[in-house]
Amino acid sequence: MLGVVIERSRKRAIVILKGFRCRWGRCVFCPFFLEAGNSLSDVIQTNDKILSLLEDATLRFSIERITVFNGGSFFELPLDTVLKLSRFTCGRIVDIESRPEYLSFDSVRQVLELLKPSRLVIRVGIEVWDEYLRNAVLCKGIPQSEIVRLNALREKCREVYGDEVSFIAYILFGIELIPESKVVESVEELSKYFDGIIAVQYRRVLDSLPSEAIPSRELILYLQQKCVDVDLKRSDESEWCFTGEVRYVIAD
Repeated sequence: MLGVVIERSRKRAIVILKGFRCRWGRCVFCPFFLEAGNSLSDVIQTNDKILSLLEDATLRFSIERITVFNGGSFFELPLDTVLKLSRFTCGRIVDIESRPEYLSFDSVRQVLELLKPSRLVIRVGIEVWDEYLRNAVLCKGIPQSEIVRLNALREKCREVYGDEVSFIAYILFGIELIPESKVVESVEELSKYFDGIIAVQYRRVLDSLPSEAIPSRELILYLQQKCVDVDLKRSDESEWCFTGEVRYVIAD
């Protein structure tokens, strides 16, 4: 799905922008290439439509937080889109996603200068602590040294910006490739390096992707206790329908 989802109870706008194919593009579980743009003009024109929906949302609803997705790293978006997005981010909490290689003190500073958020939350898809599973099985291409580097960057940002910048790690569960014991290990270990953990239940949207595994109730309860958020699979998930259609969804 592309478009805007309004969570009125959380005063949050989820903005799902069109991007290009992720430059890494090798993660074995990822379906987001299905909605990737083919040209710069295509991406910019589609994002203009999406940002017009965001403008409507900011006029109609009390929006305190804007969460940005683009099927890749925020830093892969066209500057045109980022500048237009900045009209709505000033003074609001802003969430972005990025692979580690795009993150440095300078890149964080540039995002703060462009978006002027009240708080910037940077989400990084680590998926699993175990380096063999992460790189040999999931093909994430993130060595353990990058986790250590991100922790050092987090500490430097904290020294300079205080609570204005935070780093969150995504972990993956409900996929046959990751045993539940490794999910628990991921939470325990990555909590030492990041400001929080978001656990995402895997959705298999293509037959060519790995199979799902039904998570135990014990694991779900553990994640709900330990993580800042748990993204559980629901029966109706329009945001996981990759049709390329731009939609405007208002939810409680």
